[in-house]
Amino acid sequence: MIERVYTKRLLEMLAVFPVVAVIGPRQVGKSTLVLSEPIARNRRYVTLDDLTSRTLAEKDPLALVEQAGPLTIDEIQLVPGLLRGIKQQVDKDRSAGRYLITGSADLNSCADLSHVLAGRVGVLPLPPITYFEEHGMQGIPLWAHVLQQRAIDPSIAARSHAESFNWNRLLTGGFPPSLTAQSDSQRTLWLEAFRTTYLERDLRRLSDIGHLAEFARLMELSAARTGQLLNQAELARDAGLSPATAGRYLSILEASFLIQRLAPYYENIGKRLVKSAKLYWKDTGLVCHLLGIRAADLAAHRLKGALFETFVFGEIQALLPLYLPQARFYYLRAHDGLEIDGLIQQGPDLIPFEIKAAQTVTAEDAKSLRRWMSLRRHDGIGFVVYAGTRVQLIGRDIWAIPIHATTGSSL
Repeated sequence: MIERVYTKRLLEMLAVFPVVAVIGPRQVGKSTLVLSEPIARNRRYVTLDDLTSRTLAEKDPLALVEQAGPLTIDEIQLVPGLLRGIKQQVDKDRSAGRYLITGSADLNSCADLSHVLAGRVGVLPLPPITYFEEHGMQGIPLWAHVLQQRAIDPSIAARSHAESFNWNRLLTGGFPPSLTAQSDSQRTLWLEAFRTTYLERDLRRLSDIGHLAEFARLMELSAARTGQLLNQAELARDAGLSPATAGRYLSILEASFLIQRLAPYYENIGKRLVKSAKLYWKDTGLVCHLLGIRAADLAAHRLKGALFETFVFGEIQALLPLYLPQARFYYLRAHDGLEIDGLIQQGPDLIPFEIKAAQTVTAEDAKSLRRWMSLRRHDGIGFVVYAGTRVQLIGRDIWAIPIHATTGSSL
């Protein structure tokens, strides 16, 4: 079993909040996490995927939540009325760790959550398994160390660990059943079952979708746009939908934790800035399946760069809260062509980085970073995340960092 790095954070949250919610897409490993030791120790467990448990919870929600002792409720979005019962109990006793709940739909989409559990709940998003977790890497990702320190120690760079990037990882994605499949055919079977179950069961629980074929078409078209600016009007036109319907379908995909929109950086830097969000799918394996991309296609595929960017975005977005909980993630694009793939804001500091789907990078790959640093009179650090193996300086205060390079030991 692949060990998740979120166990420690979940234990910390259970020691602080009366209610902790682990949220993420179906089959991402939420149940496995909450049932693992030491999290599950001395906790009662109820899954609402079980019809009997769900029926009892719907008939008498208080009977379930008022029992003594810490309680874990899996897939609580199936009976959202339980949230009010939890609130009543927490108002009587705010002991830390009383309730651990999981959800496969964004709990903020439950109309009651914002005021029912406000101030009472800590939320832990659980993404697909990261490359860092899959390989049991030691220390922390080198990019995270750079963000923490606003610098890179050459001695750490020299000893940081980086092996050749496994491009097949774009095809497997990070859902545990897909990642651990024993063959391409097994992985394809699982991904198709995931797609079918999402469309025919999960989707109906989230919203009243009258035309599943239309929704499936929008899924495929949006998958082909991962890592790109989101032009909702164009997407709607290509899907044969009204802009309002396309927007609603995208919101449903977002509430299902299948996509994410990355906000642009707005600060005035003396240029006209693009204000559209960028669209990213959370899992490249699902994208490749939806688009029929196979291993033989990947090397020359027109979306190879976008898929690698999506993979890197997912890796950073997944792990960033563990190392810089208050950091904010943006991108920047100006109408004159200046583009920065990522901007990490931590307090007053902004650290820019680029993403390159290449085995080698040069100073030419950092030209956007140099322009940004010049415009901002930025005297900090920038970096390029790429698919190679060497940590190297490619410009003044600009480093090339393999996505899988680590510090090698905890810092």
